[in-house]
Amino acid sequence: MAEKRSKSNKKFMVLSALGIFMVVDSHTFTAIDLFGNFLPYNSFFMPMFMFISGYFNKVDKDTKIFPYIGKKVKNLLLSFLGISLLVFGIELLMDWFKSGIPPEVPGWYISYSLERIVTLGSFAPIATPMWFVITLFATLIVYALLKKLLSKIRIWNSFVMLAIFTGLHIFAVYIGKNADPEALTYYLVLFKVLFFLPFLELGVIYREYLEKKHESLSGGSKLGLMVILLLINMVRTMYLPTGYDVAFDSLDDLSGFTSPFLVTPLISSIVGILFWLTMVDLIGKPFHESRFVNFMSCNTFWIMGLHITFFNILNCILLFISENITPLLYFDAEYFRGTEWYYWEISPNFKLAYVVVGVLGPLGIKWIWDKIKSLITKPLQKKKAAEA
Repeated sequence: MAEKRSKSNKKFMVLSALGIFMVVDSHTFTAIDLFGNFLPYNSFFMPMFMFISGYFNKVDKDTKIFPYIGKKVKNLLLSFLGISLLVFGIELLMDWFKSGIPPEVPGWYISYSLERIVTLGSFAPIATPMWFVITLFATLIVYALLKKLLSKIRIWNSFVMLAIFTGLHIFAVYIGKNADPEALTYYLVLFKVLFFLPFLELGVIYREYLEKKHESLSGGSKLGLMVILLLINMVRTMYLPTGYDVAFDSLDDLSGFTSPFLVTPLISSIVGILFWLTMVDLIGKPFHESRFVNFMSCNTFWIMGLHITFFNILNCILLFISENITPLLYFDAEYFRGTEWYYWEISPNFKLAYVVVGVLGPLGIKWIWDKIKSLITKPLQKKKAAEA
C-alpha cells in the first residue's frame, strides 16, 4: 500500500482511497461525514481495509511461507517502523515548540513504546491509527499458515472457514464486551486477529465467487441494493438503545462495542462494505484515471500514520499565531500543550482544514521522499547499466 505505482484494479483503488479519507474524516469528528447518519464510519471502515487485503491475498497450498512472511515484513513492518520513527522525530520537535524545552527522551520511553506496539499496536498516542498495520500483519500471517496447512491436507473450504472465522469473530466481540481490559492487555493482538479473520476471507470469497455477479448487476439493481442496505441499518437502529450502537469505536484496544448484540459488528461491517463497494462500482469510473486518487490509494499507510501528526502541525501554527501575532478566539493553548487530540473549534467548517492537512500533508511527505529516493537510485541504476 505504500509503493509508488499505478494500480490496475481501479475499483479497489478508489475504494481504498475512500477508506483512508474516512479514517481522516473520522478523526476530525466527521467534518464531511459521508452517509454517516446511515452508515457510521466506525461501523465498517477498518473491516473494509481487511476485506480489501483479503481480495488481493492469494495464498494457497503452493505458497512458500517464508518468502511470503518476508514480503509482509518488508511491506508492513518496515513501513510501520519507518513511519513510526518519522512521527517520533516530528513529535519531539513539536513538543520542543510547545514547551520551549529541548526534547529529551526519558529512559522508560523505549520500553513503554515497545509495550504499546505489542499490545495496542502503536508506539504513542499520536500514532494510534497505526495499530491496524500490526493487526493486518498478524492476521495475514495466521491466515496464511492456516490456509497453507489445511490446503495441503485438502480440507480447506472458504465457506466452511468463513463460518468458523465468524464464530471466532463473535467470540472476540464477546471478550471485548465482557473481559477486564487490564487482563486483556497482552492478548489484544490475538483477539483482534480473531475479530478480523472473517473479513479477510470475505475478500477472498468476493474475488473468487461474487465479483462478476456483483459487477454484472444493472445500474438500477445496484441502486436497489444500496437502498436495501441503508434500510437494513435503519431498521436495525430501531432495535438498539441508540442509533450509533451499530458502530464500534475503539478497535485498537478491542472496546467500544455498545450494541447489546454480539453480531452487530459483523452485520454492520458487511452492510457498510457492500454499500460502498456497490457505490464505487456504480459511480467510481470518473476517478479511475485520477493520479491523485491513485497516489492516495498507494500510500494509505503514510496517511494512516501521519494524519494526526499533521493535525498537530496545524495546531502548532495556530498556537504561534495566537501567542505571537493575534489571539485566536477559543483556541485553548494550554489544552493543546497537553494532548495530541486537540481541535480548534472556532466553527464546524474549520474542521475541513484538518481534513485537508491530514490528507495532503502525509502525501506531500511521501512525494518528497520519492523524489529524494529517485535522486539517489537513478545514478546507481545508470552506473549498473553502464557497467553491464
